Amino acid sequence: MTRALTLLLGAALLTVATSRAAAQGTLSTQGLGYPPGQLSTPASSMGGAIGEIDPFSPINPASLGLMTSPIVFFQAEPEYRELRIGGKLFRSSVMRFPVFVGGLPLGERWWIGISAATLLDRTWETTTPDTQFVGNDTLAGHVTDRSEGSIADLRFALAYAPAGWLRIGVAGHAYSGRDVLRTLRTFEDSSFAATLQSSTLSFGGNAVSVGAQTVWPKFGSLGVSYRHGGTLRVYDASDAVIGTGSVPDHLGVSFAYLGLRGATLAARAARDKWSDTHGITSNGNIHDGWDIGIGGDVTGPRFGGSPMAFRLGGRWRTLPFSLTSTPVKERTVSGGVGIPFASGRVELHLGLLRASRSSGNTSEGAWTISTGFGIRP
Repeated sequence: MTRALTLLLGAALLTVATSRAAAQGTLSTQGLGYPPGQLSTPASSMGGAIGEIDPFSPINPASLGLMTSPIVFFQAEPEYRELRIGGKLFRSSVMRFPVFVGGLPLGERWWIGISAATLLDRTWETTTPDTQFVGNDTLAGHVTDRSEGSIADLRFALAYAPAGWLRIGVAGHAYSGRDVLRTLRTFEDSSFAATLQSSTLSFGGNAVSVGAQTVWPKFGSLGVSYRHGGTLRVYDASDAVIGTGSVPDHLGVSFAYLGLRGATLAARAARDKWSDTHGITSNGNIHDGWDIGIGGDVTGPRFGGSPMAFRLGGRWRTLPFSLTSTPVKERTVSGGVGIPFASGRVELHLGLLRASRSSGNTSEGAWTISTGFGIRP
């Protein structure tokens, strides 16, 4: 009986959190949250097209084999959203730090790497006017909803090159995170005290991934990765397990054509089995989805002795969680630039992404500014 009541409480907390999020200005962060995609700034600027062959995107462990020297890469991504429901407009913003990668070559055939990337993000804050009726009086005020939550993918990866044209890799993943949801109601009449409601959930899980990458310098590069999800659990504030699911399986393929001098054309298709999380979000609608991207970059003028890179891309995907049976579709147009400094020992990558999301008669637009830094010690 105690376990049944605990499970019921967990489901109720998730239901309240999801309903409040829908009413307070976000379409993309339903359920367990929004998946940034674990893509680096260069990859996201190209529509995610190089996700499986990019050493800065912690997706394919074999891509570590492209690192020619020790390097640390990290990025920041503020996002600014506008949600339209009927004639109402809600604005919100969030600051993300979605990717950190460190890699080290061990001789000519081995590489190791560690990374931390955001699997799902559910961080947002909105404030809306609110009116309460007390007897014959009208009491004006505001309701501020704030969610601080994410699930992080912590990865340790190993790559090996059995031949000059082939790299293979394997990685172990640990997942951790939490979601703190607060609702603050304030009143213009100071004789009425503000009220605050809060709930906290925590997450923990694991997975393994494998990958391969082939490189033909005068033709192209092909990367394939597969992640098999292990158990993912959700805990309440007392650390009691209130739900069990799995980390979503992932299968992705990227191909880049290198036959044009000074240019790269790439495409990617990936499939994420988000329905594996059903045991945690059984009260919502979960959708397995494709993630399709195309993009390219061209070599620009030299800066500091190394060439700059200019990038463009497009991306189409289905987001994993929605309030209704109609999934949220996302379309993104992106562009960016890569600028080298200090004879290539420091890299600055800038990207600008415009995403359009829709589900039924609800639409959301978002601007994301992606900034990535690569430093070779």
